Formats: sequence, C-alpha cells, structure tokens
Amino acid sequence: MQAIDQIVNSAGKTYYMSGGNVPCPVVFRGPNGAASGVAAQHSQDYAAWYGSIPGLKVVIPWSAEDCKGLLKSAIR
Repeated sequence: MQAIDQIVNSAGKTYYMSGGNVPCPVVFRGPNGAASGVAAQHSQDYAAWYGSIPGLKVVIPWSAEDCKGLLKSAIR
C-alpha cells in the first residue's frame, strides 16, 4: 500500500491526463492471498480494487503456465 499513490494517480491516470499523448506502459507484479508464514497485512488481495481504477488492467493467472504467458504478453 505504500506505492498506491504512484500506481493510482500516476500510472493509472498519465495517459488520460496527457490527452492520450503519453502512454504509461508498466507491469506491476505482486503476490496476493494467504500463504504460510506471512503476516495479516501481506495476505490481502487488492486485484478487484485495482481493476476498478481507470487506466489499469488486472490479470490473475490460474497456473504457472498462465503466469508465464500473461507476464510475457504484458511486458511486450
């Protein structure tokens, strides 16, 4: 959550604030969900919230193969 301002107000809105002249292609990758040995603040999933922010696209892979393909496509 420390970088939420930069994600929402910079990455998500740059294209719109520039009138479509400045694209902001960037890939954020982060783990979400419960896992063994992580504290409560690291087990939250913000994917639905990020998906509601104009300018951001969210993908959630199902498997390792999906993850590899989606990540490669996003970086291109």
